[in-house]
Amino acid sequence: MNSPKIFAGSSNYNLTKLVSQKSKIPLGNIELGSFSDGEIDVWIKDDINNSSVFILQSNSTPVNNHIVELSLIADALKRSGADKITAVIPYFGYSRKEKQNRPGEPISAKVVADLITSSGISKVICLDLHADAIVGFFNVPVIYLSALETLAKRIKKENLKSPVVVAPDVGGVKRARNFASYLNAPLAVIEKHRQVSARDQIEVLSITGELIGDTAIIVDDIISTGGTITESAEVLKKKGVKKIIVCAIHPVFAGYAIKNIEKSPIDKMYVTDSIDQKNLKSKKIEIVSISDLIANCLIQEL
Repeated sequence: MNSPKIFAGSSNYNLTKLVSQKSKIPLGNIELGSFSDGEIDVWIKDDINNSSVFILQSNSTPVNNHIVELSLIADALKRSGADKITAVIPYFGYSRKEKQNRPGEPISAKVVADLITSSGISKVICLDLHADAIVGFFNVPVIYLSALETLAKRIKKENLKSPVVVAPDVGGVKRARNFASYLNAPLAVIEKHRQVSARDQIEVLSITGELIGDTAIIVDDIISTGGTITESAEVLKKKGVKKIIVCAIHPVFAGYAIKNIEKSPIDKMYVTDSIDQKNLKSKKIEIVSISDLIANCLIQEL
């Protein structure tokens, strides 16, 4: 039986390399390319017959390419004789479509889960899904990790005095409450209400919970365009909060997200490296690595 290896997809090589170093599991020799028409080409160069292997791939931009690439790597490993194939998916794309909001829509997260596991994957390791229900979409065992404690440990180093953890919407209360428990801090929630005037519907944000102290920590799972987070920061600033910190797990940073964050009242933002940020240029944003979290999980799987 050959020794275990980690194969890197093209989405997040830097994180894969860190996980390999910390887990002492060597990187597999894989060649990734594409044909002139955009079709993805995969070649496994190692002898992995009867071995346990890991694939690390985030379903980040370009999302569809990375999902197909993950599936093709899994199929190539299966055809090369791998005994057990575990997909490590730090960021699971399409996770915001875990249910039908209206008739005629797909449940995209379920489709992607089926696509990935049908390629020969025997186990999935994922991180802070947008909805916990997605775990049930996979027909293979799932290990569900959370980066909240990792982010909380980084926040503790700041020695903040009496911070308040804030959920940016009602849907994120459970996540914010868990984060608050790590800091032993109180919780506040920003709620959206619609007020109907004579001509229009106006959306108003209100805060449930007491804003004590000088610092508010907004906790969220995904930052896409940054609209929800920056809007929440504006409300907190108007309420007299002196320092606003954001902790988010998946930095999608779509469109003008970085510009929106730079112009906002946010003082500091901490995000993980679940999505590669090699081109990030912002003094406000700090990357907190989840490599230790994933490495420890892989060690336990061997």
